[in-house]
Amino acid sequence: MSTPFSNTVRPLALLIGCALASAVVAAPPVFQDRTCPVRLDGTRLGADLTPGGSSVRNTIAYEPSTHLYHLWVLANDDPNFPTTSALRYFTHATSPDGLHFTSDGNLNYEIGSADWATFGSTIDPPLDFVRAAFSGTSGTWKLFAWTENVTNNGGPNVGQYNYNSSVNDLGGVASNTYAVHQGPLQSPVAGNHVGAFGLVDGKLYLRVDTAGGGLGQFNYTDAIPPVTSSELGEADLFGGTPYCWFLDSACGGTDARIPAYVHNVGRTLRQSDGTLASYYTFRNAVTYARTDKQVWSVASTDNGATWSAPVGVFADASALTIDGAPLAGDGNFGTVDSVQQPNICRMYFSTKDASGNSVMVSATTGSGCDALFADGFDGCGD
Repeated sequence: MSTPFSNTVRPLALLIGCALASAVVAAPPVFQDRTCPVRLDGTRLGADLTPGGSSVRNTIAYEPSTHLYHLWVLANDDPNFPTTSALRYFTHATSPDGLHFTSDGNLNYEIGSADWATFGSTIDPPLDFVRAAFSGTSGTWKLFAWTENVTNNGGPNVGQYNYNSSVNDLGGVASNTYAVHQGPLQSPVAGNHVGAFGLVDGKLYLRVDTAGGGLGQFNYTDAIPPVTSSELGEADLFGGTPYCWFLDSACGGTDARIPAYVHNVGRTLRQSDGTLASYYTFRNAVTYARTDKQVWSVASTDNGATWSAPVGVFADASALTIDGAPLAGDGNFGTVDSVQQPNICRMYFSTKDASGNSVMVSATTGSGCDALFADGFDGCGD
């Protein structure tokens, strides 16, 4: 992303603090132990808002021109998947602090949108995982959305959207709720990835189902329909972690690590020092369960040609709290997003509170960030 302070986050695994500077060390980040719940119209995202969990399917961005955070979220409980996961069921909301969001309407298709039937779908395509990104090339906000393997699992025919990402253009302001639908990504990536992590300087980052199962980089052509190049390179997201890519024949055998995959929801972004970073979590390949209380990160100083080894961004996740209360013992992390606001570095992820309820929370780095003023002196400003 090429705009200053777009919906990217400051470096969490490579920088000490959040001041604008050139990073020269690879050090663990310093996060406050306290996390704060994210609310929509006063209700916490997660089980409180949608007992079925659909509200953790969201993406968050910061828009510098309006000094507002923006949230796109499936705020209904998705009772009739896949027909209730279409674009028009996603709610847009804004917040001055990144925690307390106020809804202002649902998304709709703008005149000039591509017809999803053109791409072989018999229904308005369901959007499983969404990722907002500002395109410096087009000067517009993009909403990337991945659609699961609906057709091959006995569901309706969704044509080229099946196991593929699609693109909706929101125009030059993030608050626009009328999107121009551009259609699904065209080959060669169609059917071989599980979601978009980010769009940075004309490069699209997708978690790919290749032999390595890592983060692929592709040239992105903004068109109707959108097009990518072949893979330019791929970040290894497993090396040095307790997990191995479960489609690797050695995984779980000669490689004794836990068979896993990187979950569909992560974030790749341009950091303020010019480096790239990606943030993500793992899922167990046998149980599909979340694996740990950790968010993992890799970084690149050469625009994605090479990447650092993965590192966990929390030094002691057992010390984390939600508004002062402990996390559940099985509250492993997932659905990661990250945002940079001029004085505050925020990361979002879902976990469980002490009562075992799913909840979306935000954590801030403690050094160089005005986190106290952001969250209130007495807890999370609730």
